[in-house]
Amino acid sequence: MKSPAETLNFRQSLLEFLEAGPGQEEALLEQFERKKSQGDPLYSSLLYLLTHLNFTERQAARHWKKVVKHRDTLRTAIGRDPGLRVAILDYFSNVSRDLRNPKMIELANYERTERSAVTDGLTGLYNHSFFLQALRQEVLRSKRHGLRAALLLLDLDDFKQINDERGHVEGDRVLMRAAAVVREGVREIDVAARYGGEEFAVLLPDTSRLGAFVVAERIRRRIEERFARGRSIVTISGGIAVFPDDAGTPADLIVQADAGLYGAKAAGKNRILLPQGERRRFRRQMSPQGVTVATRAGRAPARVKNVSEGGLLVSLREAVPLGSAVSLTIERIGSTPVGLRGQVVRVERVPGEIEPAFDVGVRFLDPEDAAPLLTTV
Repeated sequence: MKSPAETLNFRQSLLEFLEAGPGQEEALLEQFERKKSQGDPLYSSLLYLLTHLNFTERQAARHWKKVVKHRDTLRTAIGRDPGLRVAILDYFSNVSRDLRNPKMIELANYERTERSAVTDGLTGLYNHSFFLQALRQEVLRSKRHGLRAALLLLDLDDFKQINDERGHVEGDRVLMRAAAVVREGVREIDVAARYGGEEFAVLLPDTSRLGAFVVAERIRRRIEERFARGRSIVTISGGIAVFPDDAGTPADLIVQADAGLYGAKAAGKNRILLPQGERRRFRRQMSPQGVTVATRAGRAPARVKNVSEGGLLVSLREAVPLGSAVSLTIERIGSTPVGLRGQVVRVERVPGEIEPAFDVGVRFLDPEDAAPLLTTV
């Protein structure tokens, strides 16, 4: 099952293909068959674009076979090929009767109108309504397949002051630039939305707490850098919630992420916070400089930046190859060190440092061995 953003993006690419090749239906059919193995909702997406009817992929595939057969029937009856679009219109209007009063409109114009209904006019991000719909669908998808999904709520710090001192034109400019940073910082399958006012929401399918923190911290740092020398000094704060670890419903996920956002504001702004209980448990058991990372190149001390049940985010002076296996030696206050195996899942250069510094995300390969680190003593 595709995420809402993946489905929307696939429909957009399919639309571009349809626009590029009208009258080349045979090539279109071959293209569909080649893509069929990739798991894209081919037939349901095609029929939705051309008729705006919603079918499951199985239902759409059955209709598609009948459309192809109906096209052959029309070709024989009128002595020429009516084309795919005419065959589809006649089939759904006069055979299946799913369309009772269809209206003809240029496909590109209609799709642009529909896309504008799910996007925010100022920032170009998805709007609040689409985000809520995507969140509900993603929670259902994650529950069905036993996956995690992360939610980020991000809010520009002291934005009212910008509007009051520099005016709403400057405020809109800041919002557009900040939205561009958010969009650049996420994947194609993620849903980045303007949640309201100066607040953004990012839905991250198939993402752990550690992965969500790295994404949020990257956005926070890039906004700080982009606005450092501009007319307005802008920073952002954020909170994170993960399904099903923190909440089991879309509404509760929003509540938990919002609580983290509120905590980030109260703690001084310009920061991303994990749930306070988890951070508190972690700090009671580990010293601030208590992690050593060992790779094939040797051993190096690391500065811990954050922790979750699934892994650590540490700062290193040298880059570690993405995907490489590492050994972690973790010092605990008043206890013997703990050894853990991990895999590097993210590596990012930290800009602005005199000496090279890298944020390295490490996923625990044996999460159960890390459980004692996240319990109080």
